[in-house]
Amino acid sequence: ACQLGEAFADCELLSRAWVGADTFVVRFATPDASKPLNLSTCACILAGHGDHVRPYTPVSTNALVGAFDLLVRVYEGGALSEHLATMPLGDGLAFKHIPFNVKTQYPFEKKLGMIAGGTGITPALQALHAVLGAPGDSTEVSLVYGSKTADDILAADVLDAWAAAHPRLSVTHVLSAE
Repeated sequence: ACQLGEAFADCELLSRAWVGADTFVVRFATPDASKPLNLSTCACILAGHGDHVRPYTPVSTNALVGAFDLLVRVYEGGALSEHLATMPLGDGLAFKHIPFNVKTQYPFEKKLGMIAGGTGITPALQALHAVLGAPGDSTEVSLVYGSKTADDILAADVLDAWAAAHPRLSVTHVLSAE
């Protein structure tokens, strides 16, 4: 079961690494540092700060013990994303998980089509971790991923490496501002 329950619990911000002009990865500690988050594939968690609650899909897998990673894009006027961009390391942020947030689970059909845009790549990354990381899995995956520009493609290095290593993964980028 996921370490986060249906009530909000504070998790400590351990690190923040900027991966683009307006995008960063934050790492939070799990409530029990000796265990992984244990979030189901294709599920999200809810982050709360004041009156603001937003869903986030971790980009880390359950192989990571004691922490979880979120990919966040800062939006002007985005209360939670702006808070995540500036909150001091060591501070806590409230998270919870509700069963309603669990979507289609691995294993998937033998052919899987995905469409993602911007930070919506995070659920696709979570599913790809499961599909590509499972020994003997032969699922063919086609991903169409939309971004504004080539510089805005999130996790481009991961997607390129996976596509090169796994011929059953096809990634097509659609750029709206180029």
